[in-house]
Amino acid sequence: MEAAALLDPLGVPLLPHRWVQDVLQSGFGFSLLLAGIPSCIWILGWRANDLFAWLMAPHTLTVDDEGLRADATRIRWRDVREIVEQSSDDHVLLRHTGGTLKLRLYLWSDPDALHEAVLEQVVSRLLERVNHQVSAGKPVRFGPLVLSDAGLIHRKKLWRWDDIESIRLQDEVDQGHASRELVIVAQGRPRKFDEAKVINAPVLLAYLSGRLAG
Repeated sequence: MEAAALLDPLGVPLLPHRWVQDVLQSGFGFSLLLAGIPSCIWILGWRANDLFAWLMAPHTLTVDDEGLRADATRIRWRDVREIVEQSSDDHVLLRHTGGTLKLRLYLWSDPDALHEAVLEQVVSRLLERVNHQVSAGKPVRFGPLVLSDAGLIHRKKLWRWDDIESIRLQDEVDQGHASRELVIVAQGRPRKFDEAKVINAPVLLAYLSGRLAG
């Protein structure tokens, strides 16, 4: 209620305008607002980035087979070079020939469907490029990991295909902070990598899953 009262004059309708005005004009409205202002200011300050993102978010977002359009901004899938998953913040970074787009999934009505649609378009195209590069004998870097036709390299150590047993994504919670890790089991040991630090992690996951499946 306090947050709604503070944001209502700014045109941010957390609650219906008429309802906010009725509560403030009631006998206990001023006391309620006064008592809650300190905690409300703290909460708004803590989530200021999200509030700013919401205020500045595009009004429309469309995804089709050719690309993504956010208001007047248009990105073609064929121009996307990197995708970075930031699951803890519900963000996806799309680095393309014209710059970088931070797609805040939580701002839209069906974030899971949006995420799936973007992954489907981007991963398939990048995976095709990776297959061509590996077949041509060129190494492909995925952040701390390097993919080659011989296997996967981490810190100059090669895990050959016979050494790699499985690959999966795993959600982690550490002291209240949620993250997602790419877990690769090689030579009998699980190795964990922060998904946000593995460039094109969904592409690597798709490539390795296909390769290990034979």
